[in-house]
Order: sequence, then C-alpha cells, then structure tokens
Amino acid sequence: MTTRRIAPQVKKTRDIARLPEVNPLLSLRNDIDRIFETFLRGFDPGLPVITTSMFHPDIDVADSGKEIKVTVELPGMDEKDIDVALTRDSLTIRGEKKDETIEEAGSYHRMERVYGFFNRSIPLPVEVNVDGARASYKKGVLSIVIPKTEKALKEEKKISVKGK
Repeated sequence: MTTRRIAPQVKKTRDIARLPEVNPLLSLRNDIDRIFETFLRGFDPGLPVITTSMFHPDIDVADSGKEIKVTVELPGMDEKDIDVALTRDSLTIRGEKKDETIEEAGSYHRMERVYGFFNRSIPLPVEVNVDGARASYKKGVLSIVIPKTEKALKEEKKISVKGK
C-alpha cells in the first residue's frame, strides 16, 4: 500500500524567526489578537485589555458506567462565585475569579495570573438524571457527579470485536 503525505513536509530548523512561515494560521491568529488589543486600548485606559489568556478553567469529563463525573479546576475561587446549571443534555458552569489584591502604587513587572468571568457549557454524551446530580467544591476543585437515566443505561450495548 502506498502512502501519501497530506501536509507538506517541514524542514526541522533551529531558526526561531522562521516559525510564522511554518504555521501561517498561528501567525494570522497572533496578528488578529494584536489588532484587537490595540483597538481596545484606544477607548479607555481603565478597561482591561482582552487577550487570548482570559480565564478558562480546565475540565475533565469521565464516564464511570453508571454516572458522568465532571472535574473542574477553579483555584482561588469561593463556592459562592460558582454557578452550576444542568439540563438533560448539557452542563453549564459559570463564575468569576476575582483579584483580591488592591495595589494603589507601583506597577506589575509581570502578571500571569488570570481573572475574570468564565462560562463553560459541556454537552453530555448521554441522557442524565438531573434530580440526582450532586456537586462539591474542595481545595480549588469542583466535582460534579451526574447519574445516567435508566433509559441511557439500557441503551448501552456491548459489541464484540472479531479478528479475521
């Protein structure tokens, strides 16, 4: 069987300046981000500049067989700042990570921690029992357990795999 490359072969090089030529989509995204940052700075110096590093919590979704387990990393947040909404086919988590420090004098030399609003909607792979869901928050980790409906449990079918 003959194989054919779909993507063009890129020469490996240590020349960092050539990186945008290797990935033109990354270069385009960076250019667009720069344009928006410059545009938004012109309105009000008090407005925060929107960047691609806005707060976006990491989420794991696992299927344990009888239930769906969702784990969300929300370090530095209080449970009162988190809102969880569930329907039969999706889970929505909203919240705000607030900056607790107030600095009147001086300026940052580097700021990597991200604050702000977030809204994550996760489509669920099966029908779930909305009334049986439970959530807990401990040490910056939100854990949500959502049981599957009886219908979803019955619809799952194991398929045997046979070799030739």
